[in-house]
Amino acid sequence: MPELPEVQTVINHYEPKLINKIIHSIENPNGYVKVFENGTLNDYNFLLSGKSIKSIFRRGKYIILNLCSGYLLIHLRMTGKLEMDKPNKKNMKHVSFKLKFQDGSNLFFIDVRKFGRLYFSNNLSWLNNKLGIEPLSSEFNSKWLYKLLKSHKRMMKPFLLDQKFIAGLGNIYTDEALWSSGIHPKAISKNINKNRSNLLAIEIKNILNKAIKYQGTTIINFSYGNNKNGNFSDELQIFGKPNLPCPKCKSPIIKKFIAQRGTHFC
Repeated sequence: MPELPEVQTVINHYEPKLINKIIHSIENPNGYVKVFENGTLNDYNFLLSGKSIKSIFRRGKYIILNLCSGYLLIHLRMTGKLEMDKPNKKNMKHVSFKLKFQDGSNLFFIDVRKFGRLYFSNNLSWLNNKLGIEPLSSEFNSKWLYKLLKSHKRMMKPFLLDQKFIAGLGNIYTDEALWSSGIHPKAISKNINKNRSNLLAIEIKNILNKAIKYQGTTIINFSYGNNKNGNFSDELQIFGKPNLPCPKCKSPIIKKFIAQRGTHFC
């Protein structure tokens, strides 16, 4: 599933292409109506027609189109992908929605697994109540993280993946940040000392920022624009490298399922 850097990469790519475009209508080419999370196709046409896109930003793993009135939110989930060029005949059957703009351009949402979702909302209070702190915000710092860890007795890997505490972290960057900080994924949060916690706060920011610089990580599904891949996979230290020597200690990298997620550590 695309994580924070991949979602930000998509936004960075499409922001200059979509700002100030006016929506004409929305279509549901493959008839998969579950893509509309909180309404019907008719509802979305009524809500979107004639509205312009003022800005595009991210909250957690959500892409948010700030309209002149209300917000249109896109969650890519596992295989969701945005394209402005018309997909080939093979991919058209996977287009769950198509935004038509008044200037004749289009935005296609291709989703092979059909887990992606579209939301319309008049405000974002429900989302802010659902999601925790943004890890690249100034509010996320070593003091905040240490206090969070000390106030809970949770296994570190699933704790960091819990979106109600920290929004946007996923499997790849959690493994990388824990390894960089010397923290075992099964370690208990309240037992993490201050030095390790401070290092973790630094490493989370550093790794996410670097991944955004490299346009995210492509392992299987993620691409953006005209099938462009993220380049951070070449920078990964342990994720996806079981049995290879750890860059730090040279012992074999281990992969185990922790909280039902494939987890890498040395």
